[in-house]
Amino acid sequence: MTAPGRFLEARAKRNEAQAAVLGLPFDGSVSWRNGAAGAPPEIRLASQSIESYSPVTGRDLEDLVLADLGDVALSGATPREAMDIIANEVERIAGEGVFLVSLGGDHSVSIGTTAGMRRIHQDLTHVVFDAHFDLRESYDGSDLSHACGTRHMAANGMTSVLGVRSGSREEYQDAPKLLAYHDEAVALPPDVRKLYDGKPVFLSVDLDVLDPATFPGTGNPEPGGPSYKELRSALLSLEGLNVVGIDLVEAAPGLDASGLTAVVAAELCRELLLTFTR
Repeated sequence: MTAPGRFLEARAKRNEAQAAVLGLPFDGSVSWRNGAAGAPPEIRLASQSIESYSPVTGRDLEDLVLADLGDVALSGATPREAMDIIANEVERIAGEGVFLVSLGGDHSVSIGTTAGMRRIHQDLTHVVFDAHFDLRESYDGSDLSHACGTRHMAANGMTSVLGVRSGSREEYQDAPKLLAYHDEAVALPPDVRKLYDGKPVFLSVDLDVLDPATFPGTGNPEPGGPSYKELRSALLSLEGLNVVGIDLVEAAPGLDASGLTAVVAAELCRELLLTFTR
C-alpha cells in the first residue's frame, strides 16, 4: 500500500502516468451542509483500507501507472475563480494524455472540469449520475451553484442524467428540452447509449445518487436511490464508450462518523480507474 496522503498504488510521477487522481477541495457553492471540500484527503486515507485488486474487473491498481497529483489550491477562491482554476488544471493534465479522475468538492466543480475538458474535446458529451437534476439557471443568486452544474453541461453538449429523483417543478419541465435522456433508474438504455458511440464522454458522478443508507456523508442526501452494487454495475456497463474523464463529487466524509462514505468513494474510484484507463 502507498503511504497516507496519496491514493492507493498512486506511485507514478505526473510525466509518466497513464492515469491520475486530482483533488478539488471546494464547497463554496453548497446549498445546505458543507463538508465536500474535505473529501479528497479522506478518500485517499480510506483507499488504504481496500485492496488494489478488483474482483469485479479482474484488474489491479498495481498494474496501472497511476499518479496522485494532490489537491488544487482553491481555498479562498470565489466560485468563478475556482471554476477557472479547475478548468485550467484539467486542460493541462488531460492535454498531456493522462486519464483523469477528480475527487470533489461539491457538484459545481463539474462546471470547471467539463469546461477544461471541452478545450481538448470540443464535442464533449456528458453522462451524469445524480439524485438531483441540478438544472437551475441560478440558485442563491449564482449560476455557479452546485444546483446549476448539469445545466452548464447540457448547454455545451449532449447530456443524460441517471438516478434523478428530485428537482423543482421548473427543472422537471425543462428536463425534456435540455437533456437527451433522464430517468430515476441508473442504467443507460441501449438506444440512448448508441447516441454516445464514437463521441468523447465525461462521467460526472454525484455520489448523492446512492441510497443514503449506503452513502450517508453528503450535503444533500435524498431518500431512495441505488445500492452500491447497482451504481457500480451501471457505471462499469459503460465500458466501451470513449470515456475521457470522470469526477466523483459531493462526498462529505466529515458528516459520517462511521467512515463508510469515504470507503465507498475510494472503492468506486478504484473500479472506475481500472475500467476506463486505456
